[in-house]
Amino acid sequence: TVFDFTCQTSRKLTAARGRVDGDALRHAIQTVLKLPTERGPAPEFHIWRHLGSRGYPARHAISYGVETEPGIDAIVYRLTRERWHSRPPRTNKPALLYVAHLSSDEELREESLIREVIQQYSDHACYTCDVRGIGESKPGTCNPGSFHEPYGSDYFYAIHSLMLDRPYLGQKTFDVLRVLDWLVSLGHRDVHLLGKGWGALAATFAALLSPSVKQVTLKHPLTAYSDVAESEYYNWPLATLLPDVLSHFDLPDCYRNLKNKQLRLIDPWSAEGGR
Repeated sequence: TVFDFTCQTSRKLTAARGRVDGDALRHAIQTVLKLPTERGPAPEFHIWRHLGSRGYPARHAISYGVETEPGIDAIVYRLTRERWHSRPPRTNKPALLYVAHLSSDEELREESLIREVIQQYSDHACYTCDVRGIGESKPGTCNPGSFHEPYGSDYFYAIHSLMLDRPYLGQKTFDVLRVLDWLVSLGHRDVHLLGKGWGALAATFAALLSPSVKQVTLKHPLTAYSDVAESEYYNWPLATLLPDVLSHFDLPDCYRNLKNKQLRLIDPWSAEGGR
C-alpha cells in the first residue's frame, strides 16, 4: 500500500541521515523551508489599534502589523499594564514572544501557558504573534468557514505555496524571524520564544536561526515528521508539512539542538494530534 511504502521510506531515510547538528542543521532548515539567507533591515510596522480589556492576562493590549514581506503583515499584540496607543517603547528589557496555534486573541483568553509565563517573567515585555494564515489573518477564501475542511482555505494556500516552491510553513517561519528582527530593533535582544501546536513548528525553526532567542518553550509540538510518515492516520494539515524534510533532518534533531536554549517541551502531539 501507499502507507507501507511511505513508512518504509521514512525508516530508510532516518537510518541513512543520522544525526544533524549545528550549522548543518541550520543550513538544512533554510534549504527545506526555502528561507532567504539574508533578511535585510528591521521591518516596517503599522499601529493598528488599542484593544482595551478582553480578558487577557494584562489590563490592556495594542495590535501592530509587522510587514514581514511586501503586502504581508504578521499581526503582533503587545500586552501592557497601562493604556497604549502608539509605537512600542525602545527598551533593553527581555521579551516574551508567543506564536499562536490558531489565534492570539482566543489563546490570550484561554491558554494557561501564557498566564503562567507572564507571571513567572513579570519583568519581560510581552508580545504575541499571528503568522500569515491564522488568527486575524485567517483567510476567507473558498467557502466561508472552510478553514479546517479537507480542501478548504488553509489547504488552498498550502497547496499553492507548494506549487510556487515556497512551503507555507517556511513563509510562517519567515514571519516569526522578521518579528524577532523587529523586536531586536526595539532593544529586545533577549527573547523567550513560546509556541503552541502549529505555532510551535515555526517557533522551533525560528529559534534555531535567530541569535536573539535565548529560551524556548513549546506546547503541543509535533513529536517528529517521521511519526506522521509512519502513521496510517494523522491530523497535521498540509500547511504544517514540509516536502522532502526527512532527507535532511527531523524534529528531534531540532529539539536536541535547542537544549542549549533552555528548551522546555510540554505535552508533545503525535501524528494524530495537530488539531
